[in-house]
Amino acid sequence: MKAIINGKIVLKNQVLENKVLVFDNKIIDICDKAPKDAEIIDAKENLVTAGFISPHIHGINGFDTEDASVEALNSMSEYLLTTGVTSWCPTLGTVEIEKIDEILNAVRQAQKENKGAKIIGLHLEGIFLSKEKRGAHREDWLKLPDADIVIKNKDIIKLVICAPELEGATDFIKAVTKEGVKVALGHSNATYEQTKAGIDAGATDATHLFNATSPLSHREPGLPGAVLTDNRIYAEMISDKFHIHPALYDFFYNLKKDKLIIITDSIRPAGMPDGTYEQNGFTVTKKGVECRLPDGTIAGSVINLNTGINNVAKNSKIPLYEVVNAATINTATMLNVNDKIGSLDIGKAADIVICDNDFNIIKVFKDGE
Repeated sequence: MKAIINGKIVLKNQVLENKVLVFDNKIIDICDKAPKDAEIIDAKENLVTAGFISPHIHGINGFDTEDASVEALNSMSEYLLTTGVTSWCPTLGTVEIEKIDEILNAVRQAQKENKGAKIIGLHLEGIFLSKEKRGAHREDWLKLPDADIVIKNKDIIKLVICAPELEGATDFIKAVTKEGVKVALGHSNATYEQTKAGIDAGATDATHLFNATSPLSHREPGLPGAVLTDNRIYAEMISDKFHIHPALYDFFYNLKKDKLIIITDSIRPAGMPDGTYEQNGFTVTKKGVECRLPDGTIAGSVINLNTGINNVAKNSKIPLYEVVNAATINTATMLNVNDKIGSLDIGKAADIVICDNDFNIIKVFKDGE
């Protein structure tokens, strides 16, 4: 049994001080005094939060989900744990259809080995995307929505992206959500009406809103307008201060509240020096927080999630606990794993982060260890 003292405990609706967080492999209690037999961890007035959850991350520290390698996935999991991420979804961009099974099997094995951050399941971003809004995804590898690909792998695919304007999209969304797979709308040039049809069919997430989507206009609200005004759907936000201007963080929160999810969408060069890297069949160049294809197309982000959380906390008026929620319980609820992770509720996994006020990581516990 362990007890964290002298911390600012960030719960879902408040920040507690002068309390003690008691846990073993699960959260046991939040009380006034540490049990006599507990191992004491002094937080030294720093923040104590639930472990962060990263639902949209392709690669980091030189590795990528597309590598189809258990070793690469384990290396990413171990690195992510040092950034406060205790659970994540390896995210697959567009690859040759023949390679998907190999990648899925690698994710299955890495999930079993459970080294570093816990793998919730695969996030299948590639394949069912709009050609016009494909971003850094190869057009020749795109396909129309095919539910069979997803359903036969529903044991490991947790989330799949679909552009709602594609032929067969609504039937696809209905079919895969019926099997328990979550659907996100994104990489899409959809109209407001097409997006609403996707939400009506069962889509519950919107991929990196405003990036690789139809624009928001007063005459044609497009996908962003539909997502921002419908409380049935979550909205992902890349908070690297480049993909979305920080002035819009409050705008996002004011419209989405507990449906806001902070993501990184990071790729292989994240955590690496500036330079040129290979990514999903493209050459990408990292310079600072920007990563681009040779033609200037943005190719994902290169930040860690704790940095993204701090960017939102420091550049908005959003309450601290709500900022943390956007990287913990909101994500867990969207992925339907909030009964196990995502908050410091009694009985949940003891996935805990101790960090300073700038979200620099001091200590991380995964299942209490």
